[in-house]
Amino acid sequence: MDPQVFEKYQMFTEKTIFDLSQQVIMLEKKLNVFTNLLEISKYINQYIKDQNLFSLINDMLIGVFGAKYSTIYIKSNNEYIETTPKTFSYSSIEEEKKLILDHLEEEFIINSNKPIYETQNAEESVFSCLGVPIKVDNRAVGFILIQHKEKDYFSKDHATFLSSLANHVGVAIENNLLYTQIKESAYRDGLTGIFNKRYFFETLEAIPHLDEQNYTLVMIDLDNFKVINDTYGHPYGDAVLKKVSSIIKSGTRPNDIVARYGGEEMIIFFYNFTDKTKVFQRVEAIRREIEKTVIRDEGISSSVTASFGVYVKVDESLSLNDVLKKADENLYVCKRTGKNKVILNF
Repeated sequence: MDPQVFEKYQMFTEKTIFDLSQQVIMLEKKLNVFTNLLEISKYINQYIKDQNLFSLINDMLIGVFGAKYSTIYIKSNNEYIETTPKTFSYSSIEEEKKLILDHLEEEFIINSNKPIYETQNAEESVFSCLGVPIKVDNRAVGFILIQHKEKDYFSKDHATFLSSLANHVGVAIENNLLYTQIKESAYRDGLTGIFNKRYFFETLEAIPHLDEQNYTLVMIDLDNFKVINDTYGHPYGDAVLKKVSSIIKSGTRPNDIVARYGGEEMIIFFYNFTDKTKVFQRVEAIRREIEKTVIRDEGISSSVTASFGVYVKVDESLSLNDVLKKADENLYVCKRTGKNKVILNF
């Protein structure tokens, strides 16, 4: 055989073998991705009815991507609500939401040489961030943010894999929310429509390591409610409870818990919302709205006020009962010193 022809044939053969090897490697990668997606999907579906589904998915994301932090946001009324707690401050969560909006709620990768945003603790600084939308039937239902302390950590392959995973997460979220809605119907107060005391305690006691978590409790008591019942009758008193409950509910976030604690007492659980100034502003806004609202029912028009005892738990190891007692003590101070105000542990 002519040496030149043989050399060309050898080069062609080597190139063909190389191309085939690359194709095999790519197929193996795709197979691994598919296998991983299948296993993750099975894991998610296993916990589809679990009330801690978001935390379970979040922990899984951190493990799969080897990341430092991960946050799942749910979109409700065009607002992104965080569902997974972490050690970041309230301001950092607002920065995360800004990142989502700045990137028009679409997939993005940030690899930066300086911290992506300021944190209270330098050790919490992140230099790499991956974000993908969670969609169901081309409808945005949430967003996933994964972050790392290392620089240049995330690649397009990470984004592609997370986008595929987000589709499974979206379906799981919708099914979980539907199941939760059905389940919650048994935990609603028959008069006001907000949660009952049983739901409040069962839900909070199911939160992992609640004693170490940061959160806020608000105890609320309607002022002079017995006088309202005695003056206008119990039907009007019921109308007052329903209206006040509605005002309180509208002043909270979708993932907060508002429950009827007993009689004319209600309670709010703010998870991962512990900036005392912002907490006071939000609760004070609810108080003002109750005060200025004229409640009309069966020809009767009147207004009511309410007292608020608030306890913000930050970096403390306290049981739920301990926090309840502290919020109740603040409520007692409020009632004893004039009512119709907010007492908070500044």
